[in-house]
Amino acid sequence: MTTDAKKKGPLAGLRIIDSTTMVAMPMALHIMADMGAEVIKVETHTLFRTEAARLLYADNEPGDDPWNRDGSFNTLQRSKLGVTLNLKVAEGVEAFKELARISDVVVENNRAGTMKRLGLSYEDLKQEKPDLIYVSNTGFGHTGPWRTYAGIGRMFELTCGLSQFTGYPDEGPRRVGKSFFDQHVGWTAVFAILAALHYRQKTGKGQWLDLAMYQIGVATMGDALLDYEVNGRNGRIMGNRHPYHAPHGVYPCRGDDKWVAVAIENDEQWQALLRVMDSVAWSLDERFADAPSRFKHQDELDELLGQWTSGWNQTELMDALQGQKIPAAAVMNSRDVLTNPHMRNRGFYERVEHNPDSGIGPKIYFGRPWKMSKTPAKIRRPAPALGEHNEFILGDLLGRDEAEIQRLYDINVLGKTPTDPPDFKPPSYQRQLEEGTLAGYDPNYADIVGAD
Repeated sequence: MTTDAKKKGPLAGLRIIDSTTMVAMPMALHIMADMGAEVIKVETHTLFRTEAARLLYADNEPGDDPWNRDGSFNTLQRSKLGVTLNLKVAEGVEAFKELARISDVVVENNRAGTMKRLGLSYEDLKQEKPDLIYVSNTGFGHTGPWRTYAGIGRMFELTCGLSQFTGYPDEGPRRVGKSFFDQHVGWTAVFAILAALHYRQKTGKGQWLDLAMYQIGVATMGDALLDYEVNGRNGRIMGNRHPYHAPHGVYPCRGDDKWVAVAIENDEQWQALLRVMDSVAWSLDERFADAPSRFKHQDELDELLGQWTSGWNQTELMDALQGQKIPAAAVMNSRDVLTNPHMRNRGFYERVEHNPDSGIGPKIYFGRPWKMSKTPAKIRRPAPALGEHNEFILGDLLGRDEAEIQRLYDINVLGKTPTDPPDFKPPSYQRQLEEGTLAGYDPNYADIVGAD
């Protein structure tokens, strides 16, 4: 393979229209863009960018164009080109169709029926390009009694059954992070798109992928569903514990809010833990002599083990336990993850130079959890400013002349600023610290993560 081919990436030559918002599909498509696909982010300037509503501005400063400075948007839309098309205007719909004619994949995540009303459904666009691969990501799919229901990431933890297991017995269910199933959906979408492309390469036929986030959530609950089907057991909330292993949990370490996770699966690992503890008196108690006894007395075991771990530095304890082949990990916060020497050694973080006009400067972004020896992926460019590539896409790709492009601006099909942007007033870091939405703030964070 030539050096030029390596630079282009394994998906070079593939063109994808990204007409999506939120997390799952934008994430799937920035992964494909990192791998060399030409991904065109289609959005409208007549609505505020959904991702940017989180007010996660670079350095907490909105600047003159805050819609271009949001951290979530810049993370999820990296490596993409960007065009604004107002699909409430006929000319915007026609431009979308023209773009579909020269693309391989169209991805949308509107509520079922929305694209059909616009004349941009799979059946509509298949008339424009018969071998098109068209992906619809909705909460519950395009068939079934729930097909018209709206869906958002956090609710799928509830409807798929995950919340039956997350949380502590004395508190009730808890969420798993911010957008747990969005990540699963994103990766599933990448797999599904590549499978459809493989099928098209063999047969010359495109197809419609009807992706339902709810079903992806349920698919991760296989062991719980099987346990109920076979044994009639319906599961329960159990905190950080395990259905039959003990000790199994998260234990305090030295310092403020420092923890380590430890999982003992068998007697061999228990004996290894005893060696690390260097014959702590209680460890020889008959209550902990075998696995059933440890499980029966795990309340006492957890309390005693927590007293021992509290004297350790979390990473030193992790290293000591891992050195004895005991599954253990320090519970890391954002700073710990970004400065982790293993992640840095793997080259997981990539430095991206933003357009000088943006005022954002260089920033560090996460990469991909794999390495390819022949066709390495990388972040190809920063996320597009609103309408940044309008002229390139309408002119170079669709062949519109300058006068026609200007006419589209005049009739509000194209734009580079939001029509009615909301007021941008992010709370100060000090206020966020006081409210508890921030655990800490490093003024010299850029030096720490290597962004400067």
